[in-house]
Amino acid sequence: MIKRISIILIGLFFGVNGFAQTHIAKAEVDTSNVQIGDHINLKISLQTDQENVVIFPMLSDTMDKKIEFISVSELDTITERNSRVITYSRTFTLIIFEPGEYHFPEIPFLIKTPKDDEIFEVLTNPVIIMVTAPEVDLEADIKDIKPIWKIPRTFREILPYLLILLGLGLFTFAGIYAYRKWKKKEPLFVFKPKPVVPAHVEAMENLEKLRLKQLWQKNLVKEYYTELTDILRTYTEKGLQINAIEMTSDKLIDAIENSEFENKSELLKLLRDTLPTADLVKFAKAMPLADEHDRSFKSVKQFVEITMPKQEEEKS
Repeated sequence: MIKRISIILIGLFFGVNGFAQTHIAKAEVDTSNVQIGDHINLKISLQTDQENVVIFPMLSDTMDKKIEFISVSELDTITERNSRVITYSRTFTLIIFEPGEYHFPEIPFLIKTPKDDEIFEVLTNPVIIMVTAPEVDLEADIKDIKPIWKIPRTFREILPYLLILLGLGLFTFAGIYAYRKWKKKEPLFVFKPKPVVPAHVEAMENLEKLRLKQLWQKNLVKEYYTELTDILRTYTEKGLQINAIEMTSDKLIDAIENSEFENKSELLKLLRDTLPTADLVKFAKAMPLADEHDRSFKSVKQFVEITMPKQEEEKS
């Protein structure tokens, strides 16, 4: 009683100094009649000046032992617009497993104002909760316990098993396939062979690439003749079945001279216009004229055109 009178006097004192400071503490439950085991939400709040220091009560240390606290919410604060009044609130969720009437006593908040050295209490209103036991008809027939209700499985729960079955099926199929191939002495995988480019087509493509490089125009004469004779020798080996890559220029000319080509004399003239000049550039570091570079290129190209298969020649 003395504390309450003190609070009133403090309020009157602040009112004289320019503003009225009030402290309103409340306790409320979402329902006052519950059955044992039901959740009860008890909300306690305090409205005071925002400059005051407030100590929130810890209910779990003060309540009846029959009351079990499940959770406590975070502290919630609401500040009134254009005002220094602030409201602190917190909700306690509890449960009671014994029937009866439960009295929640006044819950104390501790407050300290900036102009007051002492801490004083502000009490909430008391709360009463009635807890009842479920009604049981003792004269009713005894019934069997209901069976456990089976919840249907979701696709997400079945998916891992489906993936395992799919993996086992693929593994089994792969094993049978490999065993049959092994028994027949066949390779496991048959790859489609890479299409073979005809020797004359490859030679013509390489000659065009060489022309676009413009090596001799860049004073790379030796590189030009090296690549030109490589194209000629590679074509002769692949297309004419003469081991030209391992032959010297003289031996290659002798091989063509001893062959049975229809235009043998013309082929020999083309080779004698190209190979000796190339050897002079590569080994003697000679420097032919520009028209000789062009004539050597045309000789190699003409050599390929004369010796290419007749059908391809007619198509071109």
